[in-house]
Amino acid sequence: MTHDDSLTLTIEATHRSLEQRLREARRPHRDPHRPRDNYAATDTFMAATSRHLAAVEASLLGRVRHQVPDGEQLCHHYLQAARRLEHTLSLLKGRLYGEAHAIHLAWPELWETVGSELGEHNRIEGELVEALVRCRPDETDALARQVFESEVSGPTRPHPYTPHTGLFGLAARRMWAWADRLWDAAEGRVIPDPVAPPHHRHDSLLAQYLVADPKFDADATIVEHRHRVHPKAGGVT
Repeated sequence: MTHDDSLTLTIEATHRSLEQRLREARRPHRDPHRPRDNYAATDTFMAATSRHLAAVEASLLGRVRHQVPDGEQLCHHYLQAARRLEHTLSLLKGRLYGEAHAIHLAWPELWETVGSELGEHNRIEGELVEALVRCRPDETDALARQVFESEVSGPTRPHPYTPHTGLFGLAARRMWAWADRLWDAAEGRVIPDPVAPPHHRHDSLLAQYLVADPKFDADATIVEHRHRVHPKAGGVT
């Protein structure tokens, strides 16, 4: 995979974020004074993953299908993995909130399935992004921004039985995003911010540390070097 373009960096950082949220959701929370911590961590993972799935379908699949060789096959494989993951997320949601169709599911097996399907989804999405970047290297910045903006405004719950592509998919995502926002507000649900695309300028490690967001430029210099024009000499210092 190409590792120096905005789209690849954003997708890779999003995958790491989702995997970290999954680890946090699986971690036992036994503080008697914070009984809902486990609910919150699981809910946050589901919301972040649901938004990312919808964002990729909204922003990338159409371009892959029409601009990448064998794009139809790539999209088919991706959608299979995404639908499996979204269906399991709906079971996870049902188990978390005690819905009748999922109450019998055992947590260890359910978490194992979620982890396996998330890993497979991320692998296939990586291949899809790599193929798209090879074909459209000049569009990676715009595509990374589109994915981010779609995540910000996307549905925050899994909806595995609604259309995923085409005009019906677009209408379904908009409808569910609107409905999910209403429920989120009513329930006081905290929705995490998605991973933003990297800046073109490579921030120094010190700058990344100060904003507490060291996601992208791990090979940056310790401090940022700037060139400025001296007001009298007119030279570069």
